[in-house]
Amino acid sequence: MKSLHKKYETDRQTWDECAETYERQIVGGHPDILAFEEFEEDFLDHILRFLCKKQERPIKLMDIGCGSGRLHIRYGVKTKKISELDKASTLFELKMNCPELAYDPVLSKSLTEVWGIDFSQKMIDLAKNKIEKIGLNKNQGTALTLKQGSAFELEEQSNKVLPIAICLVNSIGVMQGFEGANALFESMRKAVEKANGIAIVSCYQQEYIESYGLGQYESTMDVSGQPIWMHPDTYASPEYKQIPKYYKLAHSKDGTIAVDVLDNQNKLIKKNHILKRSKEKTRQTIKTGDIITHTDYKSHWYSFNDIDELTNKHWGTKHTHHIKTRDIDVIRAEPSQMAIVDYGNYLEDILRIWKVP
Repeated sequence: MKSLHKKYETDRQTWDECAETYERQIVGGHPDILAFEEFEEDFLDHILRFLCKKQERPIKLMDIGCGSGRLHIRYGVKTKKISELDKASTLFELKMNCPELAYDPVLSKSLTEVWGIDFSQKMIDLAKNKIEKIGLNKNQGTALTLKQGSAFELEEQSNKVLPIAICLVNSIGVMQGFEGANALFESMRKAVEKANGIAIVSCYQQEYIESYGLGQYESTMDVSGQPIWMHPDTYASPEYKQIPKYYKLAHSKDGTIAVDVLDNQNKLIKKNHILKRSKEKTRQTIKTGDIITHTDYKSHWYSFNDIDELTNKHWGTKHTHHIKTRDIDVIRAEPSQMAIVDYGNYLEDILRIWKVP
């Protein structure tokens, strides 16, 4: 546990430092990541609406690794009636311009709380600021709760609510390696099991690092640093920022990327600096699933077998499902996988429709 705590503190500091850049370049940026997030949101919409109709308990959605609060905002907005809003408000404008955030009476009735936890206080602050700016903190309805803390120490939930604990968009990949992944699965189980709740982990597959992962991290090195498989490392230190000129999309065969190099005062040092992949380090990254950069950033893409073992070890085999999400949506979710445990056996019918084993 000492090694886990040390990794946790190091990664927490790293994410505090890159939170604002991450928000700008990834949350509001990379097309493949946005497509994956949209798939997750649509999937979760269907699950939540189904559960609202299937059972009578109020629902508490628990976003583990909530980041800057995308799901808090999504469901906070979706559970507000536009007819009750000031037409001059930001919230009214948002609902008018985003059809996907239209009022949902089913969710409004049963989704009583969206609760989130993240180890980065900077991420929590970003979420709170966005919620306040939109005006969601001034309206009655679904409670939006945020907490800075550890995903490994979730509290057992009361059976007065249906707890749904989710860890999405590869958050497990930055939770301190296999030791953290084991702790996460166990913590999520403890949170929902006695309340006959549900836990869902959604993440990328190691098998897709070559076709998806390499390009994603090369395209966003201004967030997490220059990947170790790219060379030269002339500007890889914290003294410089390397801004990629474009996003590299899935299945790109291009082993190079052009970046503009800036110093910490945003002064241009070099324009169109070309980085190339090292064959040896690229092979090692694909083989191990370890994403490492020249900063303190580390992530891991788990293989399908890895997540299968974690699911069976911590959640058992009864009422559990482990799926390749490309079988549901090959366009948006080709590289990902999803583990589900459903202690109340509520999802059997809807998963059967999707042909989930």
